[in-house]
Amino acid sequence: MTTLVLTERDMEVLALLEEHHAVPLKMLLAKFQTNPCTGEANANPLKACERRITALRKHGYVELDRVRDRGKIDVVARLARRADKPLHSSASRRRVAVSERAHHVRTLEAVAVFEQLVKERGGRVVTFRVEAALRSEKQRGRRTRRGERFASFPDAVCTVALATPSGERIVDVALEYVTSKYTDADIKEKAASFRQHFAESFWFADRPRTAARVTRVTGSPCSILS
Repeated sequence: MTTLVLTERDMEVLALLEEHHAVPLKMLLAKFQTNPCTGEANANPLKACERRITALRKHGYVELDRVRDRGKIDVVARLARRADKPLHSSASRRRVAVSERAHHVRTLEAVAVFEQLVKERGGRVVTFRVEAALRSEKQRGRRTRRGERFASFPDAVCTVALATPSGERIVDVALEYVTSKYTDADIKEKAASFRQHFAESFWFADRPRTAARVTRVTGSPCSILS
């Protein structure tokens, strides 16, 4: 097998997978809008993305999974063992549990929707962290003591830069994706916690009935992810 020379864009993709553990291919398309060698726009970013991810997979840098949820199938990329060396980490060992993959993918979709909303309002999402990263940051690698409880963690926290007359204002916003499995008590507890710790919270749901319940319990609008 010939050696694959990793490009700057490859490293950006691997770093993104390192940070978020598993990412749908469609959410990597922003990295493939232009040709990294010529700087010209790609006529077919999806094809360019699939071609390069296939090469990274063939050479042992990424692995692909298919996540099925409500009749929808997403192809998701995650790090393979060979990516650890160029990243100087053991990120390939950190996996999203099979039972949590669908929720993880929907959370990333919610982030993408939120990013577009913020952009339309003249702001920008500086960065975001998903729940696993938030828990790790809070616990700082230590074990939870018996009886110890943390505030409810959102599915994602977006750090947002908002334009103001005096410059940018930076705030943290909580995002939560709610499914029909959530009880009213779950939703109420999360909403109360988010109000204490974040500038604002945005809610997303799996279906209209769930969205209506979220609005009834929280008093906040709730978007439906198709």
